Amino acid sequence: MSSTSNDFSEWEYRNIALAVVTECALRVNQLAVDGTIPTDKLIACLNPVYKLEAGSVAELYPDISQFSQGIQALQESFDSAGLRKHANTVRYMLGMLVIQQHLNKQPEMQQLLGQRIGQLAAAEGDDSQPAHEQALQADCAALARLYQDTISKLSYRIHVAGNPEHLRNPEVADRIRALLLAGIRSAVLWHQLGGRRWHLFVYKKRIHQCLAGVRRQLFSISRPDSDNVH
Repeated sequence: MSSTSNDFSEWEYRNIALAVVTECALRVNQLAVDGTIPTDKLIACLNPVYKLEAGSVAELYPDISQFSQGIQALQESFDSAGLRKHANTVRYMLGMLVIQQHLNKQPEMQQLLGQRIGQLAAAEGDDSQPAHEQALQADCAALARLYQDTISKLSYRIHVAGNPEHLRNPEVADRIRALLLAGIRSAVLWHQLGGRRWHLFVYKKRIHQCLAGVRRQLFSISRPDSDNVH
């Protein structure tokens, strides 16, 4: 997969992939605590799962602004106050990176994941946007079943904390598992682009600066005519 485009460098895309993992973790925590997340944020996190044949990172993440909160949370987590603020999100993000390492040693499971996701993608057709909430929930249920059939069988598991009432809700549980699978998918990409867990400690200043630059670029794109407002 090509990792560069006219918008971001390979180094930036590596950290963007990690920010997408963080976005998924952020939404997992939000579901566990509040029981709901915005539909567009859920769809944005799930869409890359189905893009097995993406030719570039830009094709996988065509609109980086959809993950702006994940980028911000990851950037903030590099200082002690931000780490406390995003404690659960960071824990889930790091858990997904650990699972990626375990998955890397399971070629048969990787093959099964690829086959099953390919089948789900074929069922989705060309329209990756579910027509209505019922279809979205069906997608989440299918991804949750795949998570249970594969990732849940690994020795390492992510334990999600939150409101027990929400966690007992089957629809919320399905969405959480679907988001965990989506986060692991982006963790795999992050690793393919050269990301390693020790980078989060050794290169944390560089990663922080990179994410700040990505956020500035997204802000300038979102306000192209700001200098012309009178």
